[in-house]
Amino acid sequence: MSIERKRTEMIYAIFRRLVSGGRTAVRPGDIASVLRDRGQPLGSWEVRGELSTLEAQGLICCNEDTGAWQLPEKGASLKKTG
Repeated sequence: MSIERKRTEMIYAIFRRLVSGGRTAVRPGDIASVLRDRGQPLGSWEVRGELSTLEAQGLICCNEDTGAWQLPEKGASLKKTG
């Protein structure tokens, strides 16, 4: 598995954990905070890039009004891309 793919899956797992904890929307800084607490810091812009990758895969969507990320109405699973 590529490093990029592993990072995308890690970001998605954190996103899902935050949502399952009761959040209806997640911001890149929320994920960056979790990573920082784990000793795996990433910049918010890097997290934002991964969120865009997940959006392209249909797993999450961005609310254009708030700029926060959320799960789409229909459930989806992580596509195998490499």
